[in-house]
Amino acid sequence: MIHDTKKDARASVFDAIYEANIGSYLGMPVYLSNGKLFGTVCAIDPNPYAFTKQEIETIRRLSSVVSVIIENATKSSYDEFDDKLIRLEKLSLLGQLSAGLAHELRNPMQSVRGFVQFLFEDQKENQFRDIVISEMDRMNQLVNDFLMATQPSAPKRENSNLNDIVNETVEFMRNEATLHNVDITLSLESTMLYVDVDKSQIKQVMINLVKNAIEAAGDEGGKVMIYVKIRNEKEAVIEVVDNGAGIPLSIIGRIGEPFFSTKEEGTGLGLSISQRIIQEHKGAMRLENLESGTRVTVSLPLM
Repeated sequence: MIHDTKKDARASVFDAIYEANIGSYLGMPVYLSNGKLFGTVCAIDPNPYAFTKQEIETIRRLSSVVSVIIENATKSSYDEFDDKLIRLEKLSLLGQLSAGLAHELRNPMQSVRGFVQFLFEDQKENQFRDIVISEMDRMNQLVNDFLMATQPSAPKRENSNLNDIVNETVEFMRNEATLHNVDITLSLESTMLYVDVDKSQIKQVMINLVKNAIEAAGDEGGKVMIYVKIRNEKEAVIEVVDNGAGIPLSIIGRIGEPFFSTKEEGTGLGLSISQRIIQEHKGAMRLENLESGTRVTVSLPLM
């Protein structure tokens, strides 16, 4: 007895269609730009139905739209990967540069600073001496920032009340807020929020965030609100909110990238350092635009 395998295959296909209760089927292939078949867009009716030309054209257009969406989604993922790779390369280059700078510049800078102080030690007030010393200190801090951004020291953790760290930072920054005519407020959800952190590093992060918020808030009617909360009984959350102009959408993805800054004299290292510190503490940092201003959210695991 001879079996017709093609006939048997067709019969099994029809059986599957009947079992799925498909009376009418209209399918349109979805092709990618390289010609590869990704899948199909289909319309199914349980009853026998003759699809109209308009419906067929609608499915055809829909398949084209799906193809474009898939292409863009794939391209976005590749772009995101390339962006992360570029950032890693920049950090690697920055690490080599900072290590050399630290060695070659620190000693000469300290020597120059010492000689300047020695030459003018008899003068209680000297504008030029103060300018030179201030600029030398700024250069030294820049070298330290390079090192911190690329080779952050391991956190020296201890059981700390996060509220105390934030409160100390706010009090430290009040004078600067006053100089900018910015009102700064602090809201604590709980009196005790214990976290296992390096206090000095977390305080450095808070100083960077509050300073950025004060500068973003402007000089007239500026406001900076800081909230410390508990989320899911597992995380402590710090929110720093300002009522400034916000971050342009065209550059928001680059915020935190080393050497990228919207400030004329900025190095772009402040947020980069802050992100690295929070990552070392197993936390996360997120920036987002509000209707009026910006919110930076930092989360840290509770003890």
